[in-house]
Amino acid sequence: MKSKTVLMSVMLTSLFFACNKSGKADTLGEKSVPQAITNPSLKETANNSLPDSIDLSKFPFSEKKLGAFPFISPPADIVPLNKPLTRDFDRLFFPTKEGMIPLEGKVYKAFLTSVTGKEWSLPYFEKSYKDLITAAGGVLVFQGKVPQKELNRIKDEVTYFGEEGSIDYTNNLVRVYAIRRKHGEHIFVQFSGYSAGGSIQILQLPNAGK
Repeated sequence: MKSKTVLMSVMLTSLFFACNKSGKADTLGEKSVPQAITNPSLKETANNSLPDSIDLSKFPFSEKKLGAFPFISPPADIVPLNKPLTRDFDRLFFPTKEGMIPLEGKVYKAFLTSVTGKEWSLPYFEKSYKDLITAAGGVLVFQGKVPQKELNRIKDEVTYFGEEGSIDYTNNLVRVYAIRRKHGEHIFVQFSGYSAGGSIQILQLPNAGK
């Protein structure tokens, strides 16, 4: 009887610790975070297969006249914290409901802050960029946070994490927009903010005819 009691105690202790394991946070870090930040919309698909592009076929074409790359300037009273990072060709991952998707093209990335003398307002940052992007013909593709498990899946490919304009996918709400262009030079924008600043990443696919 004593041995059964000991065995039962061990089993209950093991179950307790198994049920209290925390998730991971901070891009690819090891900090524990509440389970509530995990976005349930990012689920593994059958056989762990994920799409390698974002389907724009159901989105309308944008015929808006856009300026020079990166097309969307920071809103009034918001400026880059440092010199933005621009590359003629690079690969960025964008979150979707199916998982993180790699896209390649011309890239712009920046950390953002308020101009001197102005207090940072996250609602203003989010609304301003939403208005600017939708005015350019952008359509919302994704909104949410990304589970640490999904970031771990791509960790060997996201060597750029930590660079200028990096996004904290697990802790901050991320919005992804697509601007569909007739000649294939589609534009993708993802941005995210927090209580003291924000980040934006813009990627333009190469012209399909080139």
